This record gives sequence, structure tokens and C-alpha cells, in this order.
Amino acid sequence: MDIPLAKALLLWDSNLDGSTPAFAVRPLGHADYDRFRFKVGACFRDWQEMAESNPLGLKLKAIIELWHIVAFYGVPVELVHEAMLAVPEYRDMLANDCLPKKYWHERE
Repeated sequence: MDIPLAKALLLWDSNLDGSTPAFAVRPLGHADYDRFRFKVGACFRDWQEMAESNPLGLKLKAIIELWHIVAFYGVPVELVHEAMLAVPEYRDMLANDCLPKKYWHERE
């Protein structure tokens, strides 16, 4: 199921406190988002405002947030990448040779 970036919640648990790292993308209002310690995305007004006024800026903001999640919270990039494939705007930012085969039809 695709989750538009404008409606996406980026949810994670860090390994910095000895916990098992986790990452998920859920649509705004999804029932299990409270089980994650950290969240960013459509739950914040600036995310929603940027989605309306500056979609390219929202892509940049998302990539910066993802970088922080990986670099500073210890969430493995593989977890982040796999979950983010549910977001069409994320897939759109990937180079052709980085896009999994099951999404190639989107580039035709």
C-alpha cells in the first residue's frame, strides 16, 4: 500500500538506549503509531503545510529526517530504506539502479 509523503508518519525506536532499533512508515491516524518512541512527519503542522506549498521542499525535509534517523539514532539504513519504499515520492528520488525491480514499471 502506497503512503503519500504528505500523509506519512516516520516512526522509529533507537538503539541508543539498548533497545532493538525499529523503523516504520504509517499513514497519519494509523492505530499503532503510539508504540514507537520517536515520530516525525504528517503529525506536525509544518510537514502538512510544506506538502501543500512546497512538495520539493518536503522531499528534502524527509531525506534530512531520514539521515538523522540513521546517523544519529542508530536505526539501520536497510530498515529505513525497506519501509520508505511504501512512499512513492521516496521511490521517485532513487536512481534507476537503486529502485527494486518490482517498481520498475513506474519508470516506463
